[in-house]
Amino acid sequence: MKNATKHAEDLRSLLKRLLKEYKPEPMVLRDPLRALVHAAMSFDVSDARAEEAMRAIEKEFVDLNELRVATDLEIQELLGSKYPLIERRVAMITQSLNAIFEKEHTMSLDRLRTLNKRDARQWVRELPHIHPFVEAFVMLTSFEGHAIPVDDEISNYLRENGVIEDGVSLDDLQKFLEHAVKADECHDLFVSLRRAAHADESGKAKKKAK
Repeated sequence: MKNATKHAEDLRSLLKRLLKEYKPEPMVLRDPLRALVHAAMSFDVSDARAEEAMRAIEKEFVDLNELRVATDLEIQELLGSKYPLIERRVAMITQSLNAIFEKEHTMSLDRLRTLNKRDARQWVRELPHIHPFVEAFVMLTSFEGHAIPVDDEISNYLRENGVIEDGVSLDDLQKFLEHAVKADECHDLFVSLRRAAHADESGKAKKKAK
């Protein structure tokens, strides 16, 4: 990314302000499979909407193995056709869960804890159709990795606040953010950015509604 040093300084200034306004709670470690499903329902939508989807999934399916063997159409109908990118999200969930089962012969990612974090992350990145937000969310919230989940909402927010330029891909944005902050700052940066991005989006929606 061009002018990375200047953008890193802009990011530090923004982070300092965001941490005052959106002070994150301490991170609670998640089960990696549940983190994967949650993240697949979370990119570019609000936490409230993602949590509603997770409640529906947990109410309908006894466990993640039952979710794994459900048809995509069944899950799509449960969550509703109006959920953004529902077909992509559901395919990501079912194909990833099936790939995990085929590779590990169990519905668990506990073996990844025995790998170094770089190898564990590469393993997650190779899951079918995985989104940058999803693989980083799993690494950050389940393995305390040096990872920052990014989506279009976060990218748009950073661009509008002068931290990145137009045309930066999510992969390049992720690399920039992870290079610019320390591992123990990743959670706070992610949470504060996500809250700010969605608060900003809510403000725009209210203006449009008037």
